[in-house]
Amino acid sequence: MVLNKFTGDFSGFAKLNDLSKYSGNDLIEIIKDMEVKVWYEDIYKYVLWENKQMAITICYHLSDEFMHIEREVWKDMDIDISHMHED
Repeated sequence: MVLNKFTGDFSGFAKLNDLSKYSGNDLIEIIKDMEVKVWYEDIYKYVLWENKQMAITICYHLSDEFMHIEREVWKDMDIDISHMHED
């Protein structure tokens, strides 16, 4: 899964390309320039990274395996993309 190409202007995510190669804990350690919030629902772990320009929520299995990008918010462009998946 490749994050939107515009991320390069807004965060460290652009340097990573394929986010499915990283666990949630890996990305928390790599992405230091954004605030992080973690919460759990059933068998899923959700991690929200946010700064002034964007917010991205990624869903992981409790094993910390990447599942999908849940939501992207591009604040400057007033774009809110919800990625609806059934795992």
